[in-house]
Amino acid sequence: MPIPNNIEREHIFQAMLRIEREGIPARRGAREWATEYEGKQYPCKLLISWGNLYVNGEELDPDPTNFTTYMAQEYLQEKGFNNIHL
Repeated sequence: MPIPNNIEREHIFQAMLRIEREGIPARRGAREWATEYEGKQYPCKLLISWGNLYVNGEELDPDPTNFTTYMAQEYLQEKGFNNIHL
């Protein structure tokens, strides 16, 4: 399943705010790569999963058969975000 192309920066920002409020769920943290924004680091796949919730009404399943960390990084980079190696 490809990442839906209607996830925009505003939806990623909403996902960041949710992470700030609720924290990162167990087993959803960044392992090797993270998206950095204003000095904070966010798990790439979680941003995409939760970003989809705000535009399409459901969280994307993070299983690698649906989308990979590399796909999430590439998508976020195309939207103007900076990914860093941990």
